Amino acid sequence: MTCTDGMRALIVGAGAVGQVFGYHLARGGARVGFLVKPKYADEARRGYTLYPLKPRGAPPERFTDFDVLTEPGQAAGWDQVYITVASTALHRGTWLAELCAACPDATIIPLQPGLDDHATVVAAAKDPARVVAGSIGFLSYHAPLPGETRFAEPGMAYWFFPGQKSPFSGARAGDVVAALRAGKLPAKVVRNVGLEVAFPSAMLSAFVAALEAGGWSFAALRKNAALGARAAREAMAVAANDLGVRAPFGPRLAARAFMFRMITRLAPIIAPVDMEAYMRAHFTKVGDQMHEHLRAYAARGHAASLEVSALDELAKRLLPG
Repeated sequence: MTCTDGMRALIVGAGAVGQVFGYHLARGGARVGFLVKPKYADEARRGYTLYPLKPRGAPPERFTDFDVLTEPGQAAGWDQVYITVASTALHRGTWLAELCAACPDATIIPLQPGLDDHATVVAAAKDPARVVAGSIGFLSYHAPLPGETRFAEPGMAYWFFPGQKSPFSGARAGDVVAALRAGKLPAKVVRNVGLEVAFPSAMLSAFVAALEAGGWSFAALRKNAALGARAAREAMAVAANDLGVRAPFGPRLAARAFMFRMITRLAPIIAPVDMEAYMRAHFTKVGDQMHEHLRAYAARGHAASLEVSALDELAKRLLPG
C-alpha cells in the first residue's frame, strides 16, 4: 500500500525524531497518528512547530492535523508503525508486545541503533517479514538551544545531512521509502541496514562518550582524541565480531585520532547549528541510551576476549559503579 492509497502511519513517540517523520509522512498524504504517554497528550493535541534548517532559511511549519493515542492497545488499523523512542524504552514493560498485537498486519519500523534492538522488535512482532529496519539520516533537536535566538517560538528544528538518505531494509522497505519520499524526506532501500549502520553507530557511541568525558567540549575532545579513537576501534571490533564481517575501510579510517580532531573542526563549519550546544543537549537527553550502548560494547568485548581497555576507561569516567 502506498501513501496515495490512504496509508495510515502511527509514530510511537513525538520527540525530535518522531515529529520529523510524522510531518513528512503527512506531507506525502498519509494519515498520521502519535502514540504518546498520557502526560504528553494535551501538548500533542495543540500541535507542533517545526523549523527546517535550510541554507536560505525557511518559515516555520505548523503540524496539527493528526490523531493522538495514549495506549498501545489503541493501535488497531494502522498500516505503518514507526518506533522513534529511545533504545532503553524498548526493553521496559509490555507495551511493545501490546502494540504489535494490536496491529497484527502493520509494518513495524524500529529506528533504534542498539545491538539488540532489532531482535527485540522482531520478537515482539512475531513475524520478521513485517519488520523494516531503519536508521535516521538527519539531525533534529528541541529549539532553541541555549543562546539560540533565531526562532520566534519553541519548536523542533531539523536538518537533512547533505547527500544523506535514511536507509531502510526488509521485505516491505519499498513501501516505507515510497511513503517517506512522497513527503520529501530523503530515504532509500538498502540490502541490510544493520550492516550499513553498525560501524558508524559504534564509532558514534565512542565519539559521544569521549565528548561527554571532556565536558562536551570539542577542544577537550581534541586533546583526548587518542582515547576516543581507540574506543571507536574497539567498539567496531565488537560489532565486527557480532556480525562476522570486517569493518569497512571508511569507518576504520574515521576511527583515528586525527579524524576525530578533524570532525570537531569541520562540524561547526558545515552544520547550520552550534554543534557543541546540540551535542550536549541532544545526547544528554538520550544519555541513558548512549550509556547503555557503551556498557553493551564493553560487556560484549569482554565476553569475546576482545581488547576494550579504552571503552572500559570511558565507562569508568561516565558510568556509576
